[in-house]
Amino acid sequence: MQPLTDLTKGLEVLEPFLTQCGFRFDNFENGSGSGGQFTVATYINVHKKFIIGYRYSIGELDYQFDKFKVGHTFYLDHLGCADKKQFPDFQSDDKLIAFKHILHDLYFLVDDFFVGNCSELIEASKRQHKFIKEHNEKAQEECNNQSDKIIIDRARQKFKDKDYKKTLELYLTVEHKKLLSEVDKKTIAYCERQI
Repeated sequence: MQPLTDLTKGLEVLEPFLTQCGFRFDNFENGSGSGGQFTVATYINVHKKFIIGYRYSIGELDYQFDKFKVGHTFYLDHLGCADKKQFPDFQSDDKLIAFKHILHDLYFLVDDFFVGNCSELIEASKRQHKFIKEHNEKAQEECNNQSDKIIIDRARQKFKDKDYKKTLELYLTVEHKKLLSEVDKKTIAYCERQI
């Protein structure tokens, strides 16, 4: 399996550092998704986990302390290392270059994650969770708004067709009433008088 072979070679770059910091290899998890086969490797040190996922390149790179988990980029950005980090990098024919870039970045995490109490990881995890939650809520709201806009357009068409009952039924299904224009509100009132 190619992902496991490439990942194993890359882990040879990281293992001396991880071992020196008290981490030991825990397991490989192999799976298959729409993009093909993937492998996830986990290293542990008591309550800490270093997790690296690989498909055709490194896709997942996470740090976990107890229930708190944060991605590589978010963690390093939180620590103020955005302009110093080397991973994620550009795609390269050299499969090991990404692992060398990760190794470079791991040194920024020594004090907090590898030998520290993970206080910054906990804060970064909370911020990442909040960011993802807000992003998902915004995306859900945009999706809901789009659905409501489609319903409003259908209601307007039914009004043009003089189908006042169906127009009113459609308008009543609009969840986000703020999307209704003054014209829509007048149309609703008109339809109520016609029925």
